[in-house]
Amino acid sequence: MQGLPEKYPIGSFPAIHYTPHLVIISYIVSLVGAYTTVELLHRRVSGSGWRNVVQLAGCSVSFGLVAIWCMHFVGNRAIVLGDGEESIQLFYNPSFTAISAILAVAVIFLGLAVADRFYKGNKRQLVRNGALVACGVFTGAAITGMHYVGNFGTTNYSVKPIPRFVAGATIIAVCAATFSYALFFHWSGRWINTWWRRCIVACVLAMAVCGMHWTAAIGTRYELQGYHQGPGEARNTNLIIAICFSLGACGVCGALGALKQRYTRKLKDRAQQVVLAVATFDSEGRILVTQGGLMPCQTITKQFHQRIFDEDFNNSHSVFQWIFRVSRNWGGIIELIPSMRDHLQTRGYLQTFTPAVGGSTSRTSFGTEDETSYSATFRELFCVTAYDIARSLNIRLQDLGVLYEDVLPMGTLLTKTVFKDTSEAKNYIATDVSHSELEAGTANPILFGKGQLLIVTRKVDNAEANRLEDSGYRFATLEQVGETLARSLQVSREDLKNTVDRLQMFCQRKPWAPSKGTYLSAFLLQPSPVLTGLDVIVPRSTPDRLPMVRLAKERLTKEQLQLLRQFNCLTLDECLVRIDNRRQSGHSDDFWLEKFRNRIRELTREVPEPALRQAIFSAQPVNAAYGSGRIESSDAVMFAFCGIKDVYNQTTASQILMHVPMSLFQCYQRISPTCQDHAILAQKNHKEFSTLITSASTESCGSPSSRARRKWHWRLYRSKSSSEMTINPDSSSEKGLVNDSVHATADSANTSHPFGGIMVSQEVVIKGDQKHVSQMELLEMGVRTEAGVAGSEQATLADKLIAITSSLRDARGLRESGSRKTTNGGRGL
Repeated sequence: MQGLPEKYPIGSFPAIHYTPHLVIISYIVSLVGAYTTVELLHRRVSGSGWRNVVQLAGCSVSFGLVAIWCMHFVGNRAIVLGDGEESIQLFYNPSFTAISAILAVAVIFLGLAVADRFYKGNKRQLVRNGALVACGVFTGAAITGMHYVGNFGTTNYSVKPIPRFVAGATIIAVCAATFSYALFFHWSGRWINTWWRRCIVACVLAMAVCGMHWTAAIGTRYELQGYHQGPGEARNTNLIIAICFSLGACGVCGALGALKQRYTRKLKDRAQQVVLAVATFDSEGRILVTQGGLMPCQTITKQFHQRIFDEDFNNSHSVFQWIFRVSRNWGGIIELIPSMRDHLQTRGYLQTFTPAVGGSTSRTSFGTEDETSYSATFRELFCVTAYDIARSLNIRLQDLGVLYEDVLPMGTLLTKTVFKDTSEAKNYIATDVSHSELEAGTANPILFGKGQLLIVTRKVDNAEANRLEDSGYRFATLEQVGETLARSLQVSREDLKNTVDRLQMFCQRKPWAPSKGTYLSAFLLQPSPVLTGLDVIVPRSTPDRLPMVRLAKERLTKEQLQLLRQFNCLTLDECLVRIDNRRQSGHSDDFWLEKFRNRIRELTREVPEPALRQAIFSAQPVNAAYGSGRIESSDAVMFAFCGIKDVYNQTTASQILMHVPMSLFQCYQRISPTCQDHAILAQKNHKEFSTLITSASTESCGSPSSRARRKWHWRLYRSKSSSEMTINPDSSSEKGLVNDSVHATADSANTSHPFGGIMVSQEVVIKGDQKHVSQMELLEMGVRTEAGVAGSEQATLADKLIAITSSLRDARGLRESGSRKTTNGGRGL
């Protein structure tokens, strides 16, 4: 201490110089805190409630405590006063030090809360810009306020800031912070917030902190008020604390990076699984995505196991058609979902466990099953998964949407395969398949470990869209999230765009309801190349109906019907020839026959298939809404040209046509809201799944371990389900899933359902044109009641036309056989 009063008297201003390496370290510390903040903001799920508060608080702590507070004291440690004598260096009051840290965190929290409330939750550009400016002002105030509060806590100096430097430092902090937040939210709103862009934002934020700090430090004079008495290590305390916080922030960044890598691997794995996703569109055609730019989705199972080698899970599969119909009437299955979850947990496909913190649910594999049991298990998993997604969206299952009409491929769908000749070191392109060729059926894709995507889709109004955005989801255009979605599904951007376009058209498409009149249709069947079923040719835009043209606006008269019967069992070409022959004879029906011929030619333009020329005409009128339950369409009648294409020709001659499985076309007839088959399917589902659930409950009641498992299950019932499941291939069957001892139990369980499994329907018919009916026993009294077993669904339009096609081909075969016999007999004579 000797010589200090003479060298540095009280009231003097010691000279200031800086330690260069500590200046650099101070910027690195600020950068670590800023990058941690940006990463936390990037991964934050917006919304309301305590979760949102905790997320904003975490961002505020990382920026206010690490990027600002730690940088300040590391930077001040670089300030050397005088010649470096320890007694005249900067020492701080612990109270002011703590207050400065709290001040920085609190003000940053206010700024982020303003941006969260008014920027993301408002569509007015003026309000959004104002929120960004307010956030920048709060951040600049936090940086400046923390700096001077911390400096005023100096115990042995009186801080003398120069006003112009204070103003300059504040302007630097506010402008740099506002600019960095504007960059972040701009890139985040367009889902182009890649890691290097986030690094730029973090660098600008760190520059705002350091720029303000060193501008203010240069403009600050320190008036000596006393000499420090005590150990000099005390001035390193704040430095040690700052380094610890910085290392903690580095640990957080490392953890976020590890989670990112795990999430990326999970997305790649999901692209090889059977996944259920939700595609929700708003009135502007934007799609609902999470904060990460992905559709809400969850894995149903890791793989749909094939019963036979060439079985594919597609829209011709009976399981797909079941869930396709169930998604049109969620109310018929929703009461069974808790029991389905219990059944899956009892059988081991949905396990509950207790990790270190909290509870969760996982899906794993436990043996194999037979065909029927696996089908039921997969359907249960689909229903439980759909319910979990609806719960995550905070909506009812009935409002989740309807299943899209096809199974979409994920994973490595290659349109070009390159083989390398090792002997000549050359590459050969084996095939080049375009997307249009795939849809037209002229080429087959090359699939390696593909996953499968089921999509439930719907369109919402503005009120529901706002509610979903308040819940933390966002609506985005495909230009904004296309790259992220394509990468997560591992498909090309072109395929993704085509898929989204089809989903939007599917949402806007209404169930076909023919208006009153008479129609001429084409019912062309396409046999499968491996003879596994029949397809039917339909318009690509409306696959729930046949290609048809309107023949008349009203029902045909008796004379016109009699005229059409003359063309029964004739091919289309033969019909045209007969019409031309009749026109030359000068009949009075020539005008109507000319109209009939024009409609036939119009139909050939709609369906330019060579097989249509040989299709057989049926003069039997068929209700166009047959089997769909649409009573209002009972006045729509059609006549069909029925034919079967060559099995070796699997392509369609027009891009506006496509072939769909006959079983799927029958499903289209059964998904009308007025169709009675909804109630019949609900009855069958209650019967089937009550049998499985009763069986599982009976087996699990006997052992003490099962009772203990149910006890634990009751405690963990509300835990959120995972999205993964594995089922081994069907190499053996699991005994006891459905046994003979439970049939009586299933029958008794059905007594709780209305009508005891019998479907009763009543139709009121009023006849206004039957005035002169003499026999009372033949008079319809106006009420007709039908009773039948709930398991038998009514025939559809497709069933009716198949029967007509079969009868026409038989009749034509007999006619041609008789003609050949007559010809041969004449030659013999």
